[in-house]
Amino acid sequence: MATATAADPRKKPAHPRDPAREAVETVVFVVVLVLLLKLFVTEAFVIPTGSMAETLYGYQKQVTCPKCGHDFPVNCHDEVEANQMTGRKHPLVGYTCPNCRYPGQFPRAANGAIDSPPYRSGDRVLVLKPIYHLTAANRGDVVVFKYPEEPQQKQTAQNYIKRAQGFGGETVGIHRGDLYVTTALTYPPDARDEDGNLLYLRPDDPKDLWKGDPARGPDYRYVNNKQAADLFEKSRQAGFPAGAGGFEIVRKPEDQLLADMRVVWDNDKQPTEKGTTIPPRWAPAPEAAGAWTADDPNHPRAFAHKGRSLDWLRYRHLIYPWNRPSDAAETKPTHVDNFLGYNAGVDLDPLTGRMDSRPNSADNYWVGDLILECDATFAGAGAVVLELSKGQNRFQARFGDGKVTLSSTGPGGKEFGSRPCKVKGPGKYRLRFANVDCRLWVWVDGKLIDFGTDADYSPASTVPAGKEDTEGYTEENDVAAPASIGAEGDVTVRAIKLFRDIYYTRGSNDHARADLYYVHPGHYLCLGDNSAQSSDSRKWGLVPERLMLGKAVFVFAPFLGDRWLSLRFDRIGFIK
Repeated sequence: MATATAADPRKKPAHPRDPAREAVETVVFVVVLVLLLKLFVTEAFVIPTGSMAETLYGYQKQVTCPKCGHDFPVNCHDEVEANQMTGRKHPLVGYTCPNCRYPGQFPRAANGAIDSPPYRSGDRVLVLKPIYHLTAANRGDVVVFKYPEEPQQKQTAQNYIKRAQGFGGETVGIHRGDLYVTTALTYPPDARDEDGNLLYLRPDDPKDLWKGDPARGPDYRYVNNKQAADLFEKSRQAGFPAGAGGFEIVRKPEDQLLADMRVVWDNDKQPTEKGTTIPPRWAPAPEAAGAWTADDPNHPRAFAHKGRSLDWLRYRHLIYPWNRPSDAAETKPTHVDNFLGYNAGVDLDPLTGRMDSRPNSADNYWVGDLILECDATFAGAGAVVLELSKGQNRFQARFGDGKVTLSSTGPGGKEFGSRPCKVKGPGKYRLRFANVDCRLWVWVDGKLIDFGTDADYSPASTVPAGKEDTEGYTEENDVAAPASIGAEGDVTVRAIKLFRDIYYTRGSNDHARADLYYVHPGHYLCLGDNSAQSSDSRKWGLVPERLMLGKAVFVFAPFLGDRWLSLRFDRIGFIK
C-alpha cells in the first residue's frame, strides 16, 4: 500500500520553464555582451583603402601574372566605391606584375564586358580599444583613429588606419625612404619660415594643433623649420651618432621588418614569352662562369658550384620591355625601386572610355634596403656569402664553419663580428640576409642570429662623396650588383628571392634634405605603409590622442566580395 511523503517545507517550489522567455533572455544577454565588448574592449573594422598595403588590403583583386605565375593584389577601390574625382565607378581593366613587370589587361568579351577576377573586400581587423588607456602606444603600432578634420561624415564615422611613427615632443624626419627622430628641439609659440619671418601664431584652441594642410589653413607642424633643418644637416655630417642629441635613424623590430618585405624578384617565377628568350636576372659573374652550373641556361633556378675559390652569382634588375620586345637586347639593368603592384592598376572611365594607368613618379625611387633569401645545400665543407649593395658599400654575411660573419667592403669597410650558427658540414639550410634601416640581420632556417647593435652602421657612410644631393646610389654597386651570392666548395643554391623594405616618400625630389615635422604633445604622427599612395600625417596633419580608437591587432575575416563562403585563410593572423 502506497504511503504519501510529506513535502520538505524548506525546499522552494519549482517554477514551470518558459522556453520562449529563456530564448529571449539569452538573446538579450548576448546582445548586451556584444555591445559591451564593442564599446569598451574590441571592435571590428573593415579596411576600405590601400594606404596600408601590402600589410593590410583594402578593396582588391587577386591577379595571377600570365607570364611568371606570381600572385599579387591590385587596388580596385574605384570599381567598388566609385572614383572621388568623377563620382563614377571605374572598372579595373589592367595591372602590372611587381615580379616581372608584365603590363597586362583582362580579356574582354564580344560585348565589351571585362572578364576580371571578382573583387575582395578589405581586410576585416579586430581593434583593441582600451589598450591606450592602459599603456602608451609604441612606435610601429598599427592604430585606428577618427579622421581629425572630419571625424564623422553624413552620420558615418570617418575612421583611418595607419602606423604610429612619431610621438609628442619629437621632430620626425623622412630622408631617402627612412625615418629619423630627435627630441632635442623645442619650438617657440609661433611658426617661422627658413628666414625667421613670422608666418602665424599657435592657435588659441589647443584642439587645433593637429592641423597641417597649408592648402586649407594654418600648419602647426613647423614643417622644415630652420632650426630643425640645421640640426638634421649637422647630424648628417656627423654620421647620425646615437645618443648625441641630434637626429637618429629609426630602426624597426624583427617582426615588423618581416611584415614590411615587398617582393623584388622571385627566381622560381621567371617569365616566359613565346619565341623570345628573356635574359635571366641571376647569372654567374663573367670571371666565375666556369665555376657555376645552372639547371636551365634560359631559366636558371638552381646553381651548383664546385671549387675552393669564392665565385659569385650576380643579380641584375633587368626590366624586360614587354611592349617593345625588339629592344630586349639593348635593355640595361637599373636600380631597385619602390614600385608596388598594388598601386599599378589600370582603370577605365565608363563615360569617356579613357584608360588611366596609376603608376607615377612616386613609384620609382631607389631603394637600398634589401633582403635576400636562398636555400643552400652543402655537399661537404664550404661557405656561402650573401651580399647586398647600398651606395658606395657592399655588405656581406658569410655562412660556414659553424658561424656567420658580417662585414662590409668599400670606403670604411669593416667587420661587424661573428656569431655561432648551425651551418657546418653537409646539409640544407634556408639563409636570409637583410640590410634594413642601417642594420644588418641574418637568419638560418627562420631563426634570427642576433647581433644587436654590433651590426649597426651610419646612414651617412654609404653616400659617396659628391652625391649628397642625389638619391645616393652608384652604378658599380646598386645597378651592376645590388645583390649577389658567393660560394666556396661544393654548394647548390636555389629558391632565391629578393625583397625590399618600405620606402617613405617625401614631398619633393630634393634628396639632400629631409621633410621634417614637429609632433605636439598629446599627438601622433601616423603614416601609411603604402607611402606613395597614402593620405596621412604628411598631408593633413597630426592625430590628437583624444581621437585614437585603439590598436589593430588581428585580421580575422578577409572575404571574396561579400560572400562568407570565400574566406581567405591565408590572410588570417596577427598584424605586425
